Amino acid sequence: MYNFVLLVFKNLGRNKVRTGLTAMAVTVLVTICAVVTNVTESVRKGVEADASQTKLLVNERWVIPSKVPVRYIPEISRIPGVEDWTTWNLYPGFLDKSNQLLGMATRVENLRDMHAGLDQIDKETIETMKREKTGCIVGGSLMQAMDWKIGQEFTINSTLHPGKSLRFKIIGVTPPGKWPLTFFFRSDYYGEGAGNKDTVDCLWLRVRDAETGRKVAAKIQQDFENRQPSLKAETESAGVARFAEKGKAILDIIKLVVAILLIDMLIILSNSISIATRERRTEMAVLKVLGFKPMHIMVMVIGEAMLIGGLSGLFGATLAWGASTLAINGVLPRNGLTGFLVTFPIESATVPWGLALGMLVGFLGSFFPAWSARKVKVSDVFSKIA
Repeated sequence: MYNFVLLVFKNLGRNKVRTGLTAMAVTVLVTICAVVTNVTESVRKGVEADASQTKLLVNERWVIPSKVPVRYIPEISRIPGVEDWTTWNLYPGFLDKSNQLLGMATRVENLRDMHAGLDQIDKETIETMKREKTGCIVGGSLMQAMDWKIGQEFTINSTLHPGKSLRFKIIGVTPPGKWPLTFFFRSDYYGEGAGNKDTVDCLWLRVRDAETGRKVAAKIQQDFENRQPSLKAETESAGVARFAEKGKAILDIIKLVVAILLIDMLIILSNSISIATRERRTEMAVLKVLGFKPMHIMVMVIGEAMLIGGLSGLFGATLAWGASTLAINGVLPRNGLTGFLVTFPIESATVPWGLALGMLVGFLGSFFPAWSARKVKVSDVFSKIA
């Protein structure tokens, strides 16, 4: 067995150029697969997690970005069945040339109740936010990436409101899970700093059950259909389903591209191994003379391919995970691809998955060349040499 494994490594060493090119191709393939699969899985999980029938999203019907007049809110909040409400105003901007952040201006009073995943924020943090107008609660991943501490201050230069910069003081951190790269702050501070007290980007309502939600949504659309601006209302689950339906085609295209890349990789790998097998027919004939069985030859060819594929896949997955981790921890600047890897962080579980995918690619790409190699006839090979 030892001699057999040693022979496999010697064969790889004799074909350094071909081995290197094959390894590079598999590495690139696995890296792409790791990133794309992570994105599609993150979107799928987000869609499943955010499907609520008891929360309604109200926004402007015909205009994007939406601007809901503040004067509408008292009337909507008094509709029978509405138990609670909050508003959102997005505040994207730059911390510096390389870091763009997203703030969310909302009501402080019911921050924990109206935002999934924030119910674990302690009440003292909420009370502090009520007292300090510049106070904000920052996502855990963002805190880690920027190496921030509680009590630290930062300034955001708004991209939607040129010349309107807001200063914030960190008073809390969001619980692990949702909102990892977002920070929340007071809506009144946004209104004063951005000079916009008349509109909100959207309005969220909480109702008792799904049936009540449908009735409230229908009433809002009926009452505000002929006003300027008119409004539309839908349950959170309906909005998520609509988003998922629009994104489904894009995700399907991405998956198709990955499948095509996988097929191309299998073809390239199979062709490379076929060439190597034809070049080594004499060697395989000698092995048979020395007592190696056809199955031994087949296992040797497949073993070489799986070794190359497995190590390359391991390296590719580790590369993707490492880049994502370094970007999240702030070692790499958060822009371009690294910013994408922060938004869709790659977990360490991807590394063994990359190893398995690489080995699978090696096995599938080498099976038919290996099957052909086991059929090498000693008499045919030595007759040509003679």
